[in-house]
Amino acid sequence: MRLQGVLVPGRVRRRLNRFAVEVETEGGPAVAHLANSGRLTELLQPGTRALLRPAPAGLRRTTYDLALVWYAGGWVSVDARLPNAVVAEALAKGALAPFRGYPQVRREVRWGECRLDFLLEGPQGRCLLETKSVTLVEAGCALFPDAPTLRGARHVRTLTAARLAGERAAVLFLIQRPDATRFRPHPTADPALLAALREAAAAGVELYAYRCVVSPEAMEVLDAVPVEV
Repeated sequence: MRLQGVLVPGRVRRRLNRFAVEVETEGGPAVAHLANSGRLTELLQPGTRALLRPAPAGLRRTTYDLALVWYAGGWVSVDARLPNAVVAEALAKGALAPFRGYPQVRREVRWGECRLDFLLEGPQGRCLLETKSVTLVEAGCALFPDAPTLRGARHVRTLTAARLAGERAAVLFLIQRPDATRFRPHPTADPALLAALREAAAAGVELYAYRCVVSPEAMEVLDAVPVEV
């Protein structure tokens, strides 16, 4: 997926709060919106190179969106809004083998008490699909989440209930960097989500993880990596 707009170079100065980062640009210090509630501790160290997307003038309290950061020799996307768009494009192109054969793709679908990312429909029936953004990689292993997420566990429980009712259901963890060789739920960051994922897998909810190649111009799905639950 092409990244929209021209990205401006800068460097991280410090994280101000959950959704704001102070950055240094050629024009001086500025505040960038961070569309990611994770801790991102290793990615937001002072001095880290960053690429920023300018915000519309006069419409925002922050000057930029923080789009990419340079880490371990490559770009990492820190925008948790991107995975849904990337997955939607990949579904349309037939680039995700487990989900081919569903010509109808609906987004943001209400199911029970949750709003799930995708409902796929076709001759083979229906498939509920939830996408999760992954940015943390340790020793080649992608981990999710890096901070507690009550919403995530709720989504997984909803998928489990749907699967037990006879629906096909899946979670796709999109790793917004290319350096992961496998994925597993974070063992300590969110015990409730870990338990929910294990229950989901036992019930037949499918778990997939795909890593991405990231550049200042685009983010594309690269390939699948093994999931360890």
